Amino acid sequence: MGCQPHARHDFVRCQVRRRCALARNPALCLHHAAGAVRAAGSVAGDRDHVLVVRAGRGRPVLLSSQDTAMNPIRQTRQALAAQCRRFRAAGSARWALLLFAAALCACALASGLSARAWHEKLQQLEANGQAALRLAQAKASPASPEQAAMAAFRFARSEAPVAQLPPGGGLALASSVLDLLPPSVRVTVESRHTDARNEERLANPLLQRYGTFDLATAIALLAPLMLVCLCAGMVQGEREHGTWRMLMAQGAAGGRVLFAAIAVRAGAVWLIAVLASTLAFVLDPAATLSAYLAWLFCVTAFIAFWSAASGALNLLPGSGATAVLAGLGLWVIATFGTPAMVAALADRTMPMPSRLAAIVQIRAAQQSAEARMSALVDEWYQANPQWAPATARQHAWPVSFMPRYLDQAAHIRPVVSAFDQARALRFEQAERWGWLSPPLSLLLAADRLAGSDAPRYASFMARVDRFEAQWRAYFVPRIMGYRGVSTDEYRNAPRFEWIEGERGKVGIGGLQQFGLAAAMLGLLVVFRARLARP
Repeated sequence: MGCQPHARHDFVRCQVRRRCALARNPALCLHHAAGAVRAAGSVAGDRDHVLVVRAGRGRPVLLSSQDTAMNPIRQTRQALAAQCRRFRAAGSARWALLLFAAALCACALASGLSARAWHEKLQQLEANGQAALRLAQAKASPASPEQAAMAAFRFARSEAPVAQLPPGGGLALASSVLDLLPPSVRVTVESRHTDARNEERLANPLLQRYGTFDLATAIALLAPLMLVCLCAGMVQGEREHGTWRMLMAQGAAGGRVLFAAIAVRAGAVWLIAVLASTLAFVLDPAATLSAYLAWLFCVTAFIAFWSAASGALNLLPGSGATAVLAGLGLWVIATFGTPAMVAALADRTMPMPSRLAAIVQIRAAQQSAEARMSALVDEWYQANPQWAPATARQHAWPVSFMPRYLDQAAHIRPVVSAFDQARALRFEQAERWGWLSPPLSLLLAADRLAGSDAPRYASFMARVDRFEAQWRAYFVPRIMGYRGVSTDEYRNAPRFEWIEGERGKVGIGGLQQFGLAAAMLGLLVVFRARLARP
């Protein structure tokens, strides 16, 4: 009754190969039961039962073929457990995850503390504005008309309340954008666009252009690299070491083994990204639960896409190094190539206004207003006779400069607002094409959650312009009329109010990435027969 050694029968020491239920069942993954089954034999004349002796037990147990055939859920659970043990035993994977976690936690710590600093700065600006208003109300009214006009001018020029854009609930994700697009603007009766002074410390212009390494940027760059290195080329590497042939010979389903390995590795990367995100949100005092959940959804979709894409690379022929290089090429294209193409498309369809032309227009408006300064003063008094001084006088600074500032602002404001509108349109176009680049889609979602996206900032600047027009309409007549501002009038000065408009839907990008991940998994299912090749 003996038989030649067989891949499945050699393990169970089967004496009747053709009549053994264990040997005839290809769905039974014996490589998962290696520690449990010690020996097996078939009952002569019975094709549906098998005698199994388990390790540590002296009495044999008679099992049917239905009992020995494990259900898919149990097989999947055992495959996941086996891949977890194998992944924990890999020293290089542990070191890679440790470095990845250290980098993300460092970025999360820096981003969270930066968000906290921004909130404290905005609160301090608000407190300073209220203190300046109380101080102006407490001062005695100047005796002479010239002093009254000068006091009103000084307050309206440098003590105006700051117009603030409230940050979003996910500011810790992309706080560096606020260095380029400041969320606080102080209005003035002078020309804000030509007479402003940058009193901040010196900084690297290149870093100011691209910003710092925020948490969202770190996840968008490093998470795909980790998944490519951990998931791509697994099957090719098993073939090179000869272990994949053993798994296939023992009846293991190649697709189930691969999916289990991808799930374990993707889960480890996802867990680190979630922990780092949680740290950043905890450090942000104004973080919201809705922003946190929306970010977790986007991160999950992002990691799902790169896990599926890295798993699909196991279908490629060649070595494991070939699959990893292909994954790195995909990362370069998706992270740098596709965003460059989207930017080039935006340059062709909706280009940014020329900065040189804007400088020329601003300079021309300045020269025109300066040349017509006296005429502008006369025109203003003709248009506002109720604010004309009681006695004729020779107008000096600051009264003589007020109409000039108003004329400059009327010509310069459309030039500057064109940049904000163009930036908002380009942002929305990038969102429409963001499904071609998952990293770009993730960063745009982070900007939305941080409240620093271009459409929202353009709405903020438009409201700032309207508030500045109200501020000038309130203080300029009192300066031009040499009447100054009384205590009650300080209290009734215009205040900036921000009304939140309709926000973009952050989850659309995540749904698109889930769709791409499903397409990649579909490729694995369709071509899973290639995995059976030893």
